[in-house]
Amino acid sequence: MSTRELGATTLGVWSRRAAVDVLSAGQVDHLLATGVWQRVLPGVYADGGYVLDPLQLAVAAALATGDPVTRQPGECARAVVCGRTAARVHGLPLIDDDDAATGAAEHLVDDVHTFRARSGRSDSFSGAGRELRRHRLTLLEEDLVRHPCGLLLTSALRTAVDCARLLPFEAAVCLLDAGLHRSRFTTHDLAEAVRVRQGWPGVRRLAAAIASADGRSESPAESLARLALLPAVPGLVPQVRVRDERGRVVARLDLGDDELLLGVEVDGKRGHAGAQMVAKDRQRDRRTEALGWRVERCTWHELRARREDVVGRVLHQARLRAA
Repeated sequence: MSTRELGATTLGVWSRRAAVDVLSAGQVDHLLATGVWQRVLPGVYADGGYVLDPLQLAVAAALATGDPVTRQPGECARAVVCGRTAARVHGLPLIDDDDAATGAAEHLVDDVHTFRARSGRSDSFSGAGRELRRHRLTLLEEDLVRHPCGLLLTSALRTAVDCARLLPFEAAVCLLDAGLHRSRFTTHDLAEAVRVRQGWPGVRRLAAAIASADGRSESPAESLARLALLPAVPGLVPQVRVRDERGRVVARLDLGDDELLLGVEVDGKRGHAGAQMVAKDRQRDRRTEALGWRVERCTWHELRARREDVVGRVLHQARLRAA
């Protein structure tokens, strides 16, 4: 094997063990020190100068626990990518991944199930700016899927179940909303997951998150707004269509209360950037206002850092319209 072949079967990341089969330990350390290679996790490297994608980071997590990812026939798996890391591979959102509004930086945290964990408990190790958390899970056969690259990871449903235990409540609900909206699993699947796990650790947290999930929400920002506002204005529901006198849909609101004619529009992390989008939003607001609606707008930063202001503003409008 040559250095060009390192990572050829593992999506461009490789273990130190593989590296020292080609180079001396000193040469490996020199490549790391000069930035030709980067250290992804302890004992796992990649070429320097670029940002790894979620699948590459998942492969790195498996390699860091001693799993070869690409196994020989009959060779047993040593690890299963799970939790946050599996969620990223499945494209399920994690609101605490690199959020400037709160300073959350969980994009640096990876989760993996290992068959060699001690005492059935989770442990972790850190390095290269990342933290790898190793868990000992009770996995059913249907909980596992294999990526075409050979990586073994938990299914979207099992990933959601685990994240409901690992994540804060609101983060778990946002993930469940996204999975339901994208048809990665159904409400029946989630209910069955609770049923078969009665008595398991974290099942109450899972059940509570499922009870608050709603697949009609189309983004984490909409999910956060719903969770924040429903206790104050319980008539708000996701994706309300505003129709004119002819029954034509003139707007679709992120949240709306048909009785109060009150709507809420939410900008996500990236917001509605650009003059064209701002003009489009204003035009829609004018159409809804002409039909008697009042639309309040809020941003991701407000929902994360100034929630009380958002709730107070919407509640004030609800009271005015109810009077």
